[in-house]
Amino acid sequence: MCTTAINHIYSFPTEFIENLHVLPNGNLLLSTMESRDLLYTLDPMAMKPQAEPVTSFDSNTTGLTGIVPLDSDLYAVSGGLHTTYAFQRGSMHLYIVSLQTGRVVDSIPVPDTATMNGLAALPHNPYILLSADSIDGRIFSIDTQTRNVSVLLEDPALGSSNGNSSSSLPPIGINGLRTRGDYIYFTNSNQGTFSRIRVDKNGARTGDFEILARSPTASHIYDDFTFDSDGNAYIAVHPSSVVKITPDGVQTTIAGGDGDALFTDPTSAALANDGKSIYVVTGGRFSANPPEGGHVIQIRL
Repeated sequence: MCTTAINHIYSFPTEFIENLHVLPNGNLLLSTMESRDLLYTLDPMAMKPQAEPVTSFDSNTTGLTGIVPLDSDLYAVSGGLHTTYAFQRGSMHLYIVSLQTGRVVDSIPVPDTATMNGLAALPHNPYILLSADSIDGRIFSIDTQTRNVSVLLEDPALGSSNGNSSSSLPPIGINGLRTRGDYIYFTNSNQGTFSRIRVDKNGARTGDFEILARSPTASHIYDDFTFDSDGNAYIAVHPSSVVKITPDGVQTTIAGGDGDALFTDPTSAALANDGKSIYVVTGGRFSANPPEGGHVIQIRL
């Protein structure tokens, strides 16, 4: 029996929550799909937490995915014209948003892709961002100073073939993406893998792909994830759970489970600033009639 302390913080009325980032003040920055404002902040410690819109986007952007902090109050957010678990090819952009002014201050087009998903910065060059191309099985490198976009890595380990399948999802390969030390870590939804690859300071590969863990069944789909200070990974798993994977690959479910009504389609996780808990967001039942929005949940470690 799971005895993890779980705190339900907030529920959106209808919005699908795709990703989150913990701000320096402890508030959460949330990206959503098919909602009015798409990007929100939320104070999880407030007596009655409320999602507050940050900024608006033009009509060609109906969904946001990854979030990465840049300098000062600037944050990079990927997004485009959302379809069904993908985006209209050619619509994807990396947006630079100022939380101070509540404006989109720059937009870098990322052509020839149907999905930018997980987003991470290179530790030694944090102005260079890595974006997971889930449909075509690649990792993009996006230089936010020069605005140059290129393919950093392309490999069968990033693609969707030869792995798990689900009738409710299109062929999604690489999904969640993080950098830690000298490695790029990522999940592959369709192949059911949690992997890493060693890279140099510029992101060029210096080693082979290593599979650290595998999803136990084809119906359990790895999504985005976070790390704690000990190197344990916490992965949001569709349809309704969160798993912990230790550095030596031991995998346990720490929250949710088959049929859990709160953890409905978990999409991402982020470590709290004090390191004592993680925040998890979910997609909810956005395709139901009427739709049910996603949840923001805190899990004590």
